[in-house]
Amino acid sequence: MEKITIPDNMETILQTAIKLEEDGYKYYTESAQKIKNSLGKRMLERLAGDEKNHIKRFTEIYNAITNNTVDRMVIDKVAPTTFDEIFNRLKEQLDGAVEDMQVTGVDDEEIIEMALDLEKHTQFFYTEAAKKTSNKKIAEFLDMLAKEELGHYNVLRKSLEFLEDPSLFFGMGASH
Repeated sequence: MEKITIPDNMETILQTAIKLEEDGYKYYTESAQKIKNSLGKRMLERLAGDEKNHIKRFTEIYNAITNNTVDRMVIDKVAPTTFDEIFNRLKEQLDGAVEDMQVTGVDDEEIIEMALDLEKHTQFFYTEAAKKTSNKKIAEFLDMLAKEELGHYNVLRKSLEFLEDPSLFFGMGASH
């Protein structure tokens, strides 16, 4: 992984975080249009939605810092979505159309691999950025998002395994 420098200034950290999320949103939205696999398409669309939500939340925190209203800020604690929750939701949406899922394009694996790198990068950034702030609320928020990005990473990793071997599909779950 490339060397990542975490700024010392919280405003710069938040600007960087917003940019990371915007890049992620753009990547997932564009990739969802390109990927041929229906499971991958649904997963990328969901990740794009998560990134859009992250942009909104980071923007709210950035505005609270720049307007000196952090003390009044309420950060909703959201439990990170687990791999099993996302996987089971996708499984239900498929309505048994496993044949459709087995249609992959040559770029599908590459799309997922790039998404894995993106999630790994953002997860690391948020973990390290949380260590740089003295504000407990912001640190907790960054830690919460780092866990969410790790959840995204795990879903993408399992999806890549599926694309490489669809017979593994029904064996996936928390035990792997």
